[in-house]
Amino acid sequence: MTAALGGLTSTELSTLKGGAAGCESVQTIIDIAVTAEAFAVTALGGALQNAADGKLGLNENHILHIKAARAAEQAHFDFLTGAGAKPLTMTFTVPDEKIVTDVPTFLKTLITLEEAFIAAYLAAAQEFVVMGEGKLAHVALQIGAVEAEHRAGVRFFAIEAGVLSGTPNDVAFEKSLFTSVGEAAQALKDLGFIGGSGTEISYPGPGEIDYSGVKFLKP
Repeated sequence: MTAALGGLTSTELSTLKGGAAGCESVQTIIDIAVTAEAFAVTALGGALQNAADGKLGLNENHILHIKAARAAEQAHFDFLTGAGAKPLTMTFTVPDEKIVTDVPTFLKTLITLEEAFIAAYLAAAQEFVVMGEGKLAHVALQIGAVEAEHRAGVRFFAIEAGVLSGTPNDVAFEKSLFTSVGEAAQALKDLGFIGGSGTEISYPGPGEIDYSGVKFLKP
């Protein structure tokens, strides 16, 4: 556990580790979601900086896609904080430097993360419906749909680079990896991006958010 997590309360740590059994509270769900969005903004900012510094060999199309994805994640963060969400941590860890220096590793890791984000918002939407939070369920599906666009875009680049085979849009139904949003938080911990032993990175990461070309910044 990093020093950045040391200041969390026992309740926050419990939430980060998977949340309480049963249906999570709205606050728990949005706190986990905004933490994931903060991580995404931070990690993508670091990738863009490494590309600019010549440490990560991304081409122009990769960079345009990542800039737009980062802007979308920041828009999600802004909505969630506006709804009262409080990030559980603003400091994250990179478990393997190859993630931000080796293009195939970067692309494959990004696909894995997008699939986790999609599944987290599917779980959130289901829980919001159970709790009668129709507006939040609607927004969760809006965000999850954008994460699916990101996944397809990164898969296109990975297939183009020979990292993967198949088609970018290769699923008819997204995978339901989690039964709760807390499980998604645990997945980020298990992957080493929260509380891991790697290099620490802090929100929002380097560089300005570039919103050019991104529409509908609010639900």
